[in-house]
This record gives sequence, structure tokens and C-alpha cells, in this order.
Amino acid sequence: MANTSLKTTKFFRLVMLSIVGFLALITLFSSFYTVKSTERGVLSTFGKIQDKAVGDGLHVKIPFIQHVQKVNVQQKKFDGTEDSYTRDVQTSEVTYTINYDLVTENVSMLIKKVGNDYHTRIVEPYIRSAVKSSFGNFNATQIVENRDKVRAEIEMKLRETLDKRYFTNIHFQLVNIDFDDQFETAIKEKQVAEQNALKAKNVTIQIEEQAKQTKIKAEAEAEAIRIKANALEKNPKLVEYEAVQKWDGQLPEYTGGAIPFINIK
Repeated sequence: MANTSLKTTKFFRLVMLSIVGFLALITLFSSFYTVKSTERGVLSTFGKIQDKAVGDGLHVKIPFIQHVQKVNVQQKKFDGTEDSYTRDVQTSEVTYTINYDLVTENVSMLIKKVGNDYHTRIVEPYIRSAVKSSFGNFNATQIVENRDKVRAEIEMKLRETLDKRYFTNIHFQLVNIDFDDQFETAIKEKQVAEQNALKAKNVTIQIEEQAKQTKIKAEAEAEAIRIKANALEKNPKLVEYEAVQKWDGQLPEYTGGAIPFINIK
């Protein structure tokens, strides 16, 4: 009976030691954590987030008391769509892409103050405001003709308004601007009309140039004739000289009389 009780006691001791050892191993392994070079660690103690982000490498924390959230700090890319009005009250659906970086040393503060949904809570409202404001500065035709100018204005507004403590390297691209169907039809008709007008203008210029060249050529020929006539008037011998220059060396055949053309004296 005593032996059975002793065996039971030893068994329970062994089980307890095993449990303690297992918990000790869990505690030891949970004390260490690593942060990749593309991440920053957000360390919290009893749920309270520390202001300073944890850099990459191997780190130690207090098990069951401290927790680490790893935040990817590689460049962010988001696509979106916004409805907007132009200055001349044309409706437009704007499709865009935005790229930006997080300021790595302030990631912990961003998560603490805003949360993981920082893009939805901070970035998107500023994009909406910048797009509506910039589109409202231009007529629809100006936006079509100066698309990059509008894009640059939106990007500048975002760089000025988004908190520089958290966001940097902001780049904004206009992927597509979809206007009302009636307006787009009017734009196409205008472009066709402008192309036809330019084509007609080019034809007119070509005709004018041809007329100019014809006039210059005629004036040159008339001047040459005038100079030649003036020279012949002053020196009749030039007629005989030109005849000799054009003579092929063959004498014309006549049945009688003197050989014309050459006057030998």
C-alpha cells in the first residue's frame, strides 16, 4: 500500500516537472523574436504601444506581457476611384494609382495614433479632397488637354497635406478619366474638326507655296528674256553667234544661190 502511494507521488512529480519544463521552454522561445529588413516591430506592454518602432534584427521581449506586431514598410501601392466635377460642371470618374513609403522610424506612432487601417482613415480622405479640388480648378477640355498638369497639382496637394511624420515619397498617377458620354462625343467631334481644319490649312499652304514658286520661275524667265533682248538690241552680231553655237555642222542643201546663214567677211 505504501509502495503504491509512493509510486503515485513520483508519477505526479514527474508530470509536474514535465509541465514546468514545457512551460519553461515556451517562455524561453517566446522571449525572442526577429524583425526583417522590410519590417518594423510595434512593441506593446500590457496593450500599451511604445512610441518607438523596433528595427530589424533579433530582439527580446517579456513573455505574456509584451507583444510585437510586425508592419511591412515596403513601398505601398493602392488603386482607387473618385467621382468629381470640373469647373464647368462636367461629371468625371477618376481612376488613380498612388504609391508612398512609410517613415520607418515613426511606424509605431502611426499604428498607435491611427491604427492598421491608416490608408482608409487618413490617405483616402486626402486623395478625395485633392482630386475634387484640383478638378474643380479646370474646365473639362483643359483637363483633357493638360492631364499631366492636373496630375501634378493633385500630387503636390497630397505632399503638402499628408502628415510628413508618417508618409513620404508620394507619387500619384491618373490611370483614366471617364467623362459623361455626351461630353466625350463632343470632344471627339471637336478633335476631328480640328484635324480636318489643319489638313485644309496644310493644303492651302501647299497651294500657296506652289503658286509662289511658279511666280518666281516666271519672273526669272521673263528677266532672262529681257536681258537677252536688251543684249541683242545692242549687238545684232549676237544673233549670228547664237546660230553658230546651235549649228550641228551640216550645211543645208540648196539647188542654187549662195549658202545662207554664214556671212564671211
